[in-house]
Amino acid sequence: MPAVSVVVPIYNGKQHLARCVKSILAQSFPDFELLLVDDGSTDGSWEAALKYESDKRVHVLKKPHGGLGDTRNYGATHASGKYLVFVDSDDWIELSTLHDLFTAAEKEKAELVIFNFVRENAGKGRTCCLPLHTPESGSKVNRKLIEELIGPDGTDSAWHRVEMLGSACRRMYLKSWFTGNKIFFGNEQKIMLEDLPVAIQAHCACRHLLVLGGAYYHYFCNHNSLSTRYRPHKMEMLTACFLSVEKILEKYGLSEKYRERHLAWFLRYAAHSSLVNCFSPRNPAGFCGRWREVHGILQNPILRRAAQSDYLQHASKADRMLLCILRTRWTPLVYLFYRCYSCVLRKNERKQ
Repeated sequence: MPAVSVVVPIYNGKQHLARCVKSILAQSFPDFELLLVDDGSTDGSWEAALKYESDKRVHVLKKPHGGLGDTRNYGATHASGKYLVFVDSDDWIELSTLHDLFTAAEKEKAELVIFNFVRENAGKGRTCCLPLHTPESGSKVNRKLIEELIGPDGTDSAWHRVEMLGSACRRMYLKSWFTGNKIFFGNEQKIMLEDLPVAIQAHCACRHLLVLGGAYYHYFCNHNSLSTRYRPHKMEMLTACFLSVEKILEKYGLSEKYRERHLAWFLRYAAHSSLVNCFSPRNPAGFCGRWREVHGILQNPILRRAAQSDYLQHASKADRMLLCILRTRWTPLVYLFYRCYSCVLRKNERKQ
């Protein structure tokens, strides 16, 4: 049995696959297996992956297209390592990643290890760290991570600026514990942020957490940004994510404790990002179609509950403004605000 199984889901990722795979095969730690799982690619990714099978550590698997979550589940099921690590095919990892994660996990008998990452954009890397003194472990820090995953702090704290906290790729999992707790990724064709419920369930089930300070993962930012990419039915898919997390909180007896915090997540992330999505230049709808989209979002019953909460009244200025705008539920005002906001957002991104 290898010490670590690295699962790389591939869907039309031929362009960046070599960089990803090379970073894994060059690890200073030799005791691992690499599962390249092709999710029905049509760009030659499957053939490109097969070239790596000459390395005995590499196993190439093929499955019908089912999305990222389904492919991660498939890889986890076929993994034989003691620990699980997920790496997306356009990203890469530091050469010491598996050595450092495995060594630390074994020493601390950790079920779940979380670490920092580097956001790569146009050849420039920016390290994204948790506001913690690391290494750290124990129930107190795990409770804090659960809170931040569920929703934002009600004040303008350092956690407000933490990025991708729920990402599956910034964690290592003890496989027997992962499968024993029946942790599965959702269907990304029905739910957005499918790895967020997984992260929350993992931390709720975890009794031995370890937080490391190293930035081991390199996340490649493509140009499908928040302000330009358009996702049909985004509000419905984020509502599905909210409801999935709600079920997990009920299972672990945390629903009542974190109800207002979770509603704040819906306001800030689900409603806000869905309204920005309406004004993407890639949205084929005209004025009337976008108006109906905005109006439909404002009728969401969970948004109504979230807008009535006072949880964010002492948060950042941006959150307070968001709360004020969405509380009106007046389509003309919300439409005008988000049309202007989206234009400013795109202009700022072009300057970066």
